[in-house]
Amino acid sequence: MIQVFCIQLVGEPLLLSGDNQEVGFYRNEYVVAQSVERAIAAAKTKALKRLERKAARFIEGKPFTLTVESIKIGMSPWRLLRSEGFLFFPVDEPDSP
Repeated sequence: MIQVFCIQLVGEPLLLSGDNQEVGFYRNEYVVAQSVERAIAAAKTKALKRLERKAARFIEGKPFTLTVESIKIGMSPWRLLRSEGFLFFPVDEPDSP
């Protein structure tokens, strides 16, 4: 059965254009899919494409992670028309001894 999903993603670390501080982000992606697995894959693909338009750069030597924070199933179809932005946050570096 096809349903509308809201997949909340968290990604980190990366650099934004012109900035040297590492950041992460939260983002809600609304997708139509037949299963949770397909919804997650579609949401991650959409988020990465949108991230490219922000001129974000991955950090050499640090793996970028894109994880699912939450999943909501059965959203209204009008949610597909929404395009929420990224919510960026600074990535704290571990304290050095």
